[in-house]
Amino acid sequence: MLRDARSRAKKLRRAASIGAFSGWTILIFAGITAVSAILGDVAAMVMGLALGTLGWNELRGVAMLKRFDPRGARVMGYNQIGLGLLIVIYAAWSLRSAADNPLLSAQGGSTGDAQADAMISEITGVVTYGLYGSMMVAGLIGPGLTAWYYFSREKIVRAFVANTPPWALEAMRTAG
Repeated sequence: MLRDARSRAKKLRRAASIGAFSGWTILIFAGITAVSAILGDVAAMVMGLALGTLGWNELRGVAMLKRFDPRGARVMGYNQIGLGLLIVIYAAWSLRSAADNPLLSAQGGSTGDAQADAMISEITGVVTYGLYGSMMVAGLIGPGLTAWYYFSREKIVRAFVANTPPWALEAMRTAG
């Protein structure tokens, strides 16, 4: 019976592993971002705090999922939506900031050659819009699909708990 329960919990353990990887990765990026905040970058401080909160919350959801609490899947799903929103907001803000850069206007060039300035402006614009536009798309697709995956695990947790004897659940919770 316990062996059967462990086998049925495979999808839940996989979701917890994915969540743990995601949570720790977010926390690592929060730490890297915090280094910029030390240099006085207020935007980096806000991003670092937001990423730290998201990483902590992801790991909180993982712990709930490991205890077979269906709310853990929901916490992780909403957390991914928050991550996606943070990425999109950051990319939009960065794009707006970059648009104010003189390199994006042909008049702002400093080569002294109008054609070279126009070419530099065009290349810079393509790279800037391509980079931050791609970041926005990735921020929607990656976390969006991950959120959908986590939300789909809630039903699996509920079915698992309903169809597993309490003693087996307790043994699995204790074993980790």
